[in-house]
Amino acid sequence: MTGRQNVAEHVLVSAQQRGVTHVFGVHGANIEDMYDAAARLGMPTVVAKHEFAAGAMADGVARMTDSPSMVVTTSGGGSMNVVPALAESYDSRVPVLAVIGVAPTALTARGAFQDMLDAPDTIDLMGVLRSVTGHAELVTHTTELGPALKSAFDTLDRGLPAALVIPKDVQSQSMWENTYQPPHSPGTDNGRVDRGRIDTDGLTTLARHLADAVADGARICLWLGDEASRARVGNTVQRLASRLGATIVASPGGADTTDTRSGHAGITGVMGHPSAREALTSASICVSIGCRMSATDRGGLDPALDDLEIVHIGRHSARPTRGTAIVGSLPNALAYLDAELDRLGVDEQSLPTVGIEYLDTPTVPGSLLPRLREIMDAIADALPESAILFADAGNVGAAAIHYLTPVTEGRFTVALGMGGMGYAIAAGIGAAIGPAADGRTVIVAGDGAFFMHGMEFHTAVEYEAPVTLVILNNDAHGMCVTRESLYFPDTPSVNRFRPTDIARGMAAMFSNVEVRQPGDLGELRADAAELFSATGPNALVVDCDPDEIPPFLPFLQRGLR
Repeated sequence: MTGRQNVAEHVLVSAQQRGVTHVFGVHGANIEDMYDAAARLGMPTVVAKHEFAAGAMADGVARMTDSPSMVVTTSGGGSMNVVPALAESYDSRVPVLAVIGVAPTALTARGAFQDMLDAPDTIDLMGVLRSVTGHAELVTHTTELGPALKSAFDTLDRGLPAALVIPKDVQSQSMWENTYQPPHSPGTDNGRVDRGRIDTDGLTTLARHLADAVADGARICLWLGDEASRARVGNTVQRLASRLGATIVASPGGADTTDTRSGHAGITGVMGHPSAREALTSASICVSIGCRMSATDRGGLDPALDDLEIVHIGRHSARPTRGTAIVGSLPNALAYLDAELDRLGVDEQSLPTVGIEYLDTPTVPGSLLPRLREIMDAIADALPESAILFADAGNVGAAAIHYLTPVTEGRFTVALGMGGMGYAIAAGIGAAIGPAADGRTVIVAGDGAFFMHGMEFHTAVEYEAPVTLVILNNDAHGMCVTRESLYFPDTPSVNRFRPTDIARGMAAMFSNVEVRQPGDLGELRADAAELFSATGPNALVVDCDPDEIPPFLPFLQRGLR
């Protein structure tokens, strides 16, 4: 564009220059100028059914592309609904830009409908947003937009969400065309933009230390996390593991980093594998690669980690800080470390031979329904090589993490920042619509997640997204049922529900969409294979038992007492 443009256009063009390709949101009076600008620019907009879902869609796309994404909402309930999604992005360090439209400037503090900028008379929108983003700023004039965008993009570059609050009248104010240019940085080993310098001195020292450890026959373990997954550093990780003779483990967020299970002992944490726990506890040196080592990642490993030498490499520090930290661009740091080891004569070798061990979960006496492992095995067998897999919370999430990972083909995502039900449904649909779409997206969620945000499937239908929604229906909040029976056995359950025929309901609502409900494992395998290879959206509803204990270590330990 040349000449003058309005603020809404300026924001969108700036976002495009930073790699944003789609705008997710819900339309409304105080954000409609952004949609109008997007239409003139030819920028795709995705209208969700709920603002949380729109935020989760943006979050899911950012995780898949390792680039910023964008959500726009109107004021009032719209701005409040997106807060939980931004909270997930904040805790998981996902760069989402939220643009929130509010009442016109002339009506602020004068009783405007949905006024949110006159605290304490109104709610404190800016205070709320600052608690769930790395930076939130109110833009009241065109002259404030440039600095506000710079601060927002700097925040996104740090891996945090940012929010710009722009009154409706300001969005339509005219200004000179966008002169913002993103900073130029050299490419990394995987072609992505360098997001920070690296500590070459620290990495050189680490390379020498690891070379000495290899010469001494020390056992080394590489622990992969979310950041490693998003940065797609699997090839470099595998070379490092080969040079070091290291065993590989991953947190749930790093489960899709490598494209081979060779040398991989599985997933750590409360939903992980005993073999991963053994690999870490038997090592003398652990190199954490983009793994923040949160409580969910550690899951009972604290005593062993206290005695383990740990070096953490990544853009974000560990939680809590352990051992030595080398903070900076992960792809560049790993490439430098690999080159240093090569220079020191540490050659590639065969990876250790390890197998993945699974938790032993009890059967449900008298149950005729398929077990969680059987369901997940059927899904795994039918998944296309390039499938993008999103797992939701609860028993389904635990089973997906335990039985479907590590993933060596395609992608796997689970949101464990806030851990709320329904995230995967929206995020998976967003990924299927957005720039990450390349093949089939498969979402695995429970009936609880479906009742929270399952109507977002309507968005998948509207945009003909190549997505399969797999719903495991146990007519309960399954993980809560397990908690009730294990921890409150004398208290009546409040988490078992009347039977619901989700499949017939979806088929009635979406008459042109294929919805299957297999009656046994054979039908499940056939239906999964057919639906996963189809085009457009479809759904698969599988009945399971609410009394089955999932592969969740605290439950199994409690049940063995």
